[in-house]
Amino acid sequence: ALVASRARRALRRARLLHLPPDHFTAPAMINLLPLKLRLWLEQRYVERLTPTGHGERKLGQFSGATVVDHQLWDQVLKAHLTENVTIGDVAGISTVDYAAVASDGRFDQYLAQLAAVDLDKIPPAEELALYINAYNALTVGLIVAHERRGGPALASINEMSTPAAKVWDVPAGQVGGEQLSLGEIEHHKLRARWNEPALHACIVCASASCPNLRREAFCAARLREQMDEQVATWFANPTKGLAWDAGQLTLSR
Repeated sequence: ALVASRARRALRRARLLHLPPDHFTAPAMINLLPLKLRLWLEQRYVERLTPTGHGERKLGQFSGATVVDHQLWDQVLKAHLTENVTIGDVAGISTVDYAAVASDGRFDQYLAQLAAVDLDKIPPAEELALYINAYNALTVGLIVAHERRGGPALASINEMSTPAAKVWDVPAGQVGGEQLSLGEIEHHKLRARWNEPALHACIVCASASCPNLRREAFCAARLREQMDEQVATWFANPTKGLAWDAGQLTLSR
C-alpha cells in the first residue's frame, strides 16, 4: 500500500531543512534522497512502519572490520538474481531464480555457515551486516525449501502462512546456533539494537513491492555505502518507492 501526502507538507519540511521550494521537483528530490531529504523520510516514515521502536546503535559509531566471509551468498546472488524486471505495474524489480538456487550447493553451504558463526567474535558493524544477509538468505531459504518439498507455485510468500502462524513467525533457520524467524531477526536482532532506519531498504521479504534484493552480499567494510544506495534506489523508483505527480508526494509504506 502507498501513503499519499500533500505537496505542502513537503514544502513545510523544505523550510525546516532550509531548502528552497524549487528543490522539490521530482528529479531534484531523488538526487537529495541520500542527503537531507532521505533523513527526513526515514525519520517521518520508515521508523514508524512497526511499533517496536529501535535501538540506540548507529553504524558510524563502529569500525567496518570484516570477520564473517559472505562470499558464498555473494556468489549465489550474482548467479541467480536478475535486475530490472517488470511485474504488472511495478518496474525495476530484482527477481530470484529459486529453482536454480535450490540446486546450487553454495546456498546450503552459506546457510550452514550462518548457523555455525561464532557471534561472540563479531564486532557490531559486522553483526549488522550478518543479520541483514541472514534475513535475506533465510527468506530465500523458506521459498527454496517449499520448492524442494514439491509445493505448489507461489504467487506470494504470504501463501506460506498457516492458520497457526504467519510466514514471518515460523522458524526460518539458524544464526550462530539460534533458531530464528524472520520477524525475530527484523525486530529483535536489527531494529531493537540499531537506530538505522535504512535497514528497511536492505531486508527484503521476497515481494515485488519490497525494496530490491541487492545483487551482492552486505559487508561491514562498505555497509554505510551499501545501505545508502539501497535507500536511494528504493525511493528513486516511482512504481514502488517514491513518486511526485501533480503536486502529490506518494511514499511507500
